[in-house]
Amino acid sequence: MGELVRNCRLCKQPMESSPFMLCTTCLTETDKVQSFIKKNPLVSIEEISRWTNVPCEKVKKMAHLGVELKS
Repeated sequence: MGELVRNCRLCKQPMESSPFMLCTTCLTETDKVQSFIKKNPLVSIEEISRWTNVPCEKVKKMAHLGVELKS
């Protein structure tokens, strides 16, 4: 049998099966976004994107998927 592969919930790219629903890239970007928001509450999605280098659409998708983006 081959190794189980599934898609990342955020970027939809194939990833190795793991206890996380996100690939390592998306986990890292999510951590960056969460950290930025904790230090800078009440910022716009555009500001979050600009300062974290995470695309606006990805930040919006994080919020849509219920990723905790508030401090």
